[in-house]
Amino acid sequence: MVKRLFVVLAVAGFAAVGALAQPKLEVIGGETYDWGKVKPPKEGHLEAEIKMKNVGDRSMKITDVRPGCGCTKTDPDKFELAPGEISTMKVKLNISPAQSGPVQKNITVSWADLEGNKALTAMRSNNTPIPVGADTTVRSGYIWLKADVQRALMFTPSIYFSFNDLKIGQESSSKMEVTNNSDQDVVFSDWSTEGGIVCNQATRVTLKPGQKMEIIAKLIPSVKGNYSGGIKCKTSHPDHADLDLKAYGFVQEPQSPVFQNPASPKQ
Repeated sequence: MVKRLFVVLAVAGFAAVGALAQPKLEVIGGETYDWGKVKPPKEGHLEAEIKMKNVGDRSMKITDVRPGCGCTKTDPDKFELAPGEISTMKVKLNISPAQSGPVQKNITVSWADLEGNKALTAMRSNNTPIPVGADTTVRSGYIWLKADVQRALMFTPSIYFSFNDLKIGQESSSKMEVTNNSDQDVVFSDWSTEGGIVCNQATRVTLKPGQKMEIIAKLIPSVKGNYSGGIKCKTSHPDHADLDLKAYGFVQEPQSPVFQNPASPKQ
């Protein structure tokens, strides 16, 4: 596989690593790790091992490894690398319960010339002058983590019902759409509800590959405060044998028209 250098972030902006006498950090196999099409992991994340190599002609230090939102990492097994040495780091890409389709996150890795970094640290700690010609530049690059999560059933806009305007004694509704992304028929049955919800689906439903079904939850709340309920059903697909579609919201007291915008008494 073709090896590619990190894109380097210098003080003035993006610049390729071109100088001869400097450390160069390369991700073996390329800076993008792509799991390709995958089923949702039961553990809630995908794992990989990233190897980074100093392909420059000076010793270097990995100064920072910072994951973006949605991914985690463990510290590299080596922070200081002589020319030709390799550091290994385990990474995880978190996949949420409702996430499907393309997912992409990144990890920022920063590094510096080993002796130049020591000189910079000494200057900051003890005000020791930095030797002339010392390379104190901190360079940064990105490791990209990608996956295409393939779920048999896709829930839009989410896998739970959100009631945004609940008021005591007034009917409110929330909807979701279920798409059969598998290559087989999926049967939905044994519908039940919790928390006073009324569901538009109650009988056996068969979704063929590519077909969609709308599930509507209706509710007339009677108590003020936080609300939770849901709709449950069974399906014939092994990855989604039991569906538990939660519902959330906050119930307010209805505003009486008698007290809304009262008119000022006439003089």
